[in-house]
Amino acid sequence: MRIMGVKDYYDRLAGVYDSLYKNKYMRVVERRIISEFVDREDFVLDIGCGTGEHLKILNKAIGLDISLEMSKIAREKTDKFVVVGNAEFLPFKNRSFDVVVSFFGALNHCNLNRAVREVRRVLKDDGIFIFTVANVYDAKWILRNAVRGNFKKIKKAIRKRRGVIIKNIGDEKIRVNTRFYDKNEVESILKKENFKIICTFGANITGSPLDRFIYKTFLKNFASYIGFVAKKC
Repeated sequence: MRIMGVKDYYDRLAGVYDSLYKNKYMRVVERRIISEFVDREDFVLDIGCGTGEHLKILNKAIGLDISLEMSKIAREKTDKFVVVGNAEFLPFKNRSFDVVVSFFGALNHCNLNRAVREVRRVLKDDGIFIFTVANVYDAKWILRNAVRGNFKKIKKAIRKRRGVIIKNIGDEKIRVNTRFYDKNEVESILKKENFKIICTFGANITGSPLDRFIYKTFLKNFASYIGFVAKKC
């Protein structure tokens, strides 16, 4: 099984990305968080902007993505400037942004400690960092694999905090490594880099009725993605 590099994987996925993730409830949660914590006059950096879904609703923003093909689509869909780059080495000056956002999978493919340190560097004093990461205790993923009898797979994923994303594009199957986190692990990283956690939230990719109860209840700890809103201290 050939594992692709992150850039190659998302370059290949770019053409079908919007159709794969269209109308997912996760997007509702992300927009809700943006409306609650991002002001119209804030200058925002969107790390892992993908095809530009959030850039469309952010008034003043720059996008960054590791994929050239994703970046091209984002530029075509929005009027925003989009940079091809890596979250661990942000090509921006210190204290450039009021808010940094990073939704869905971008931070699962990098060294999160380095990325958080870079985000702190480019944020203005009292700036806000909003992001999600894949949850190692995703209840739906664990249940699905338990039903299939994949207990070794579950145990390995929880122990090593690593897995593989697999997508079918026509007759081609593409794969990329990913990283999982739990809430306590991410909170520890944020505190180490002098961020104050304002709140946490949960989001699932699907749109089932249960997803609507996960957002900020205790069930967020078992969602597909755990989200954080943190303030630079």
